[in-house]
Amino acid sequence: MTRISTIFGVLLLPGVAAAHPNHLSGGDYGLLHFVTDPFHVGLTAAAVLLFVVARRSLLRRRALNRRSQ
Repeated sequence: MTRISTIFGVLLLPGVAAAHPNHLSGGDYGLLHFVTDPFHVGLTAAAVLLFVVARRSLLRRRALNRRSQ
């Protein structure tokens, strides 16, 4: 599971960097923009989901290792 989450993270990284080229042009992009823009909200939700899945997988693996010992 860790490999899969790492692969997805690496594949999505260029998309995050190229999300809004106009961010680099010096516009006024405050907190409201990051909270209300659908692209940023979607990326945040995907990151949280990825973290939860990886965490559950890790905890499940540790629990199985404890039971087998």
